[in-house]
Amino acid sequence: TNTMFIAFQERSPRHLDPTASYALNEVPYMYAVYEPPYAYHYLKRPYILVPKAATELATPRYFDKDGKPLPDNAPGEAVAESQYDIRIRPGTLYAPHPAFAKDANGNYLYHALTEAQTRNKHSPQDFGTSGTRELVADDFVYALKRHATPRIEAPIFGIFSEYVIGLKDYGKLIRDEDQKLRQGLDPAALDKPFLDLRKYPLDGAVALDKHTLRLRIKGKYPQWKYWMTLTFTAPVPWEADRFYSQPGMAKNSLTLDVWPVGTGPFMAVEYDPDRRHVLVRNPNYHGATY
Repeated sequence: TNTMFIAFQERSPRHLDPTASYALNEVPYMYAVYEPPYAYHYLKRPYILVPKAATELATPRYFDKDGKPLPDNAPGEAVAESQYDIRIRPGTLYAPHPAFAKDANGNYLYHALTEAQTRNKHSPQDFGTSGTRELVADDFVYALKRHATPRIEAPIFGIFSEYVIGLKDYGKLIRDEDQKLRQGLDPAALDKPFLDLRKYPLDGAVALDKHTLRLRIKGKYPQWKYWMTLTFTAPVPWEADRFYSQPGMAKNSLTLDVWPVGTGPFMAVEYDPDRRHVLVRNPNYHGATY
């Protein structure tokens, strides 16, 4: 078959969740599954940025402390905020996954499962039906919000919270809401009630419309465009968070750390810890060529 075999280093990838992944042996899986807003054109010297999930590279707009627009060449000390309006490629679909599956009435098939229903499930392929939906700007907003949750190892939260407007305070809010949800529960329990980040707005990341993402960054920070090539800024659908938060899922390794959900060219179909991982073509991939 048309198959590439590679060896992973030391052990299985620890995190395939884009909020948490920060190790070299995870990179081949992450960029096969996820699409950040930007990427590098690796065949050009020097490297240049190119759009990936976005349709084009966004030109930041600058504002002073009073909210007044500044010219593109404004000195850094005069800039209080940079705004990036990023247009997301329309028509991009997620790889098939049961988190998106719906019945004839539009209700999610697998968002209200019991532990008895998940007991014999060990991969997304064990569910009878899969679905998909279009990538939208809100998925990038949701992904940035996830850096603030205490439920995930988020190695970049400290850096992002210094630049994404409101993210530091958002971290405090989400910690409080998480404690409320888990009050009276065993703190060591793998099962955690769904923490729906859509309920809590973040000033620094909003969807202006279905396909336009606005990011508000403190000061003049030209490095931000390079952060947008990393899977830390890749989209995460809320349905995946909801799906994997159900009783019994974590016990059976049904998590984003093991079974990622993305729009990239490949999707995970087999997981055998420290032995074998299989990715196959995403049938919904939009296609991309040099």
